[in-house]
Amino acid sequence: MKLLVLSDHISKDMKNGTWEFAYKFSKYASELCEVSIVCFFYELKPDSQDFEEEGNLKIYRIRNFLAGKAIIKNIKHDVAFIHTTKMYALYKFSMGLKSKSTVSMIQGTSYIERLLNIGKKDIKYYALRLFETYRSWSSNVLFFASKYMMDNYVRTYNNFRKSTYLPLAVDKPAITKSLPKKEKYIEEMISKDIKDGYKILFCIRRIVSRTGVLHLVDMMEYLKEYKIKLYIAGTGTHFEALKRKIEGSHLTYCIITLGAISDEAKNWIYKKSYLSIVPTRTLEGFCLSMLESMSYGCPPVVTPVGGMYEFMKDRGLQPLITTGFAPMQMAKMVEFFIKNKGERNFYSKKCKDISTHYHYDDISRRFLMEIAYMLEKVGKSVNFMEEVNSGQ
Repeated sequence: MKLLVLSDHISKDMKNGTWEFAYKFSKYASELCEVSIVCFFYELKPDSQDFEEEGNLKIYRIRNFLAGKAIIKNIKHDVAFIHTTKMYALYKFSMGLKSKSTVSMIQGTSYIERLLNIGKKDIKYYALRLFETYRSWSSNVLFFASKYMMDNYVRTYNNFRKSTYLPLAVDKPAITKSLPKKEKYIEEMISKDIKDGYKILFCIRRIVSRTGVLHLVDMMEYLKEYKIKLYIAGTGTHFEALKRKIEGSHLTYCIITLGAISDEAKNWIYKKSYLSIVPTRTLEGFCLSMLESMSYGCPPVVTPVGGMYEFMKDRGLQPLITTGFAPMQMAKMVEFFIKNKGERNFYSKKCKDISTHYHYDDISRRFLMEIAYMLEKVGKSVNFMEEVNSGQ
């Protein structure tokens, strides 16, 4: 099988859970078959090459739709594994009636996410909704990271028949003894906090309304009597609002914003943290940061939303799920684990053990098998003409 993966960006260029999975899946899948990635050139990484090879993996970076059309038409592939709405449009525009079997990776319902982020139904909302309908109808297979997202997206029997879900993956825990020079200040701050007896809470999220990060400020209001510090990493449309809220609440002494950080810093902080917090309010298909936290033995406290709730509940981790979305409910969960270190350590080990089943090498293999099975199920698996002709 020759696989073409299409994603707006890849995590080699730009940090984001969707881009992370697109790149890492492709990298590990390329050890089992030929894989090509087509993604857009990221302007803030001017040193990126238009084309590069990593073993059996080919990466093509394009600057616009027309450039993408010419490249996609010339890449030999049997299956297109498409991660975003924009790239699905580009693929269909490029291939037309010559489109190969298409597998759509649905990371979220784009028009609903737009409604949640801007608070109204605009022209782009209706355009996205119309195109999502076309995408679901014309894709041969619909792939989801959780049953929750599949149930949220699929509305007809025909779509249900071609839908499947598998959880996403994370890298195996990395050994990071010290941080890069530009992030040395993070290492010094957290090391000093731990030495002074503070427990570290960590949240790394895209800072938009849907992810609920601003509510962590209110959560910390309820926890002022405890010796804890909350570090928040990430950027987004609500980043400045978050900083203003922290300052207005006079909690700058216990809540520290880090902005965008490296993978090395992220992993190092997970190892040093007592708990991680995932305060999402709605529409969470899976959440890679939850699984990353688990892989470093840092129990994630999560809200009862979407794929997070589903994953944690089904693996006996329900005590790490808050009873609701309110800051007080999150605070009560954090407070319980601060007071019960033995419980925290029990779930630290359990989380780490569970995460070993969701590393990229194994999950990529499972995704390839599921793609092959689903294409066979809908009658799009193999072109047998060469075999037929050779037998005549």
